[in-house]
Amino acid sequence: MDKPNLSQYFGGSEVPPASQFFDEIGTSPSDMIQSVYLGDSEETQPITTGVFPTNMTTSFTEHRGPQEISFTNVLPTVSGSTAIPATSLPDPSTFFDTIGPEPQIGAIKSNIVTSSVLTEAMDGLSIKNQPVDKEADRRRDAWIPNEEAKKTLLKAQSSPKGSFFPEREVLTMPGLVLEEELADALQEVAVKYLGVSSAGSRGVVRAEHVSRDEAGLRELLRTGYLRAAINLTATLISAAGQGAGRMHRPTKHTPRSLQLWLTRFAVMCRIKLYEPLAKEAEPFGDFSKPDMFYQFYPDAYENRTGSLVPFSLRLLIAELPAHVGKPEEAMDRLYAMLDVMQQMISNLNEGRTEDGSGTITLEDKTESLRLWTGRQTRVLHSVVNCAIALKDYRLATKILTTLRDQSATPQQQRALSSALCRVSLLAGHVKAALLHSFTAKEARHHICPTPDVREYVDLGLIDIAHGKYQDAYNNFARAADQEPTNIMVANNLAVCLLYMGRLKEAISVLQKAIHSDPERGLNESLLINLCTLYELESSKTNEKKLNLLRMLCKHKSDTIPNVLECLKLT
Repeated sequence: MDKPNLSQYFGGSEVPPASQFFDEIGTSPSDMIQSVYLGDSEETQPITTGVFPTNMTTSFTEHRGPQEISFTNVLPTVSGSTAIPATSLPDPSTFFDTIGPEPQIGAIKSNIVTSSVLTEAMDGLSIKNQPVDKEADRRRDAWIPNEEAKKTLLKAQSSPKGSFFPEREVLTMPGLVLEEELADALQEVAVKYLGVSSAGSRGVVRAEHVSRDEAGLRELLRTGYLRAAINLTATLISAAGQGAGRMHRPTKHTPRSLQLWLTRFAVMCRIKLYEPLAKEAEPFGDFSKPDMFYQFYPDAYENRTGSLVPFSLRLLIAELPAHVGKPEEAMDRLYAMLDVMQQMISNLNEGRTEDGSGTITLEDKTESLRLWTGRQTRVLHSVVNCAIALKDYRLATKILTTLRDQSATPQQQRALSSALCRVSLLAGHVKAALLHSFTAKEARHHICPTPDVREYVDLGLIDIAHGKYQDAYNNFARAADQEPTNIMVANNLAVCLLYMGRLKEAISVLQKAIHSDPERGLNESLLINLCTLYELESSKTNEKKLNLLRMLCKHKSDTIPNVLECLKLT
């Protein structure tokens, strides 16, 4: 008997892009790019922020034999935690299996936005409350301007007060493109399919319900009303003189205004408003113009140097082309960032400041190197993501192997070996995946004596590559025993059951995942999978889908990019 093939049910020869890699490392939200960040954060905690540890599943296409199974969505990732409660923000679902060919819904990473990038944006919104630390400020804001920008900055600093009038060509002149207010998407769907009376019981928070400042914006982000948060960023950015109709007009930039742009872009990416996001981001370019530096405003910032641009914003915009199907362009931007960062690290190794303009103490050098090598690793992981989107598995493997060889802890070595295992599966190299899984297991022995969820998931994926669905199911079941609320594991269990012809059990697994933890289980990918299974079971699925919509109204805020897409409502 031939093994079951999902493609015969869904008729799709079109394979979802191997692009579920969102950079969870605090950059940009996307289902195009998913994090493989495995190192330390810029501060002291791991920067990966997935709600679920070891998030990883696989989508399958046509089977070509035990050594040639094609994987279209094998995702290396690591565990992490987030400062934002799981009940407040969307679950990072980019790791989940999508059974059909529907567009795959990403995490908030990037989640896109991923929890981490929203956390960074929220933290940045309250930066004015932080104590002043000149060395920390210099370290965080450091960036080397290009030669043309240096000339303008030197002129700005050497000109008598009030006598510097820059040319328009050296100015960054952004403005809002998305002018209309965004409505609560879940509320609109609820009214359409459940009626006004049923939908009316759901509380809706809008921008006018919170204070029109950073505190209000943080509250909207915390509670998951993302479209309302975008509306409020428009109000705040307009107040900063960069609103609708202001594009291509001179304006003054501040750390606050750029933090608002970061928050706006991160949330827009999370809910897939890619077209207006690209238009609004275009005037910023690569943030190389002189008015993106403190030196451009000597009267306002005295002797302060460095970039006004938050690093997360710089990386988000560098990755943006990958979110819209242009990973080659994103790769070019990322390598341009790496060139600058390599020069900064070289200056630090020589005992100079990041831009090479002065000297620093040994303690400051150590802290600066820790920050910038960590940021370098973040960018390298983004390059890995783009390489995977381009199916350049050799480059992805090379970078991950280099990072593993340089890793300082068993945790990093184990996570990177696990990532290499999953990239090998993506490339169809099952034997290589086995070797990497053994390396990961050896590193795990230095951390804990018994297998954990990550190891069981790796083993389950390898079993799938060999066509051993029962063995894979057993491994995912062991993972579920350790983490009963892990939605990614539930998705994998359901897929294994489906491949074994146990459709009703597969549906039961996903339903149980939702009912046992609605806040986490009402997740984009799980909803897509469950609704697909409903359709596979029967043509009369509408009431079941509407019940899911009722649960969404009860438990979720405005965090899902496309409710109709998730529930497959027409």
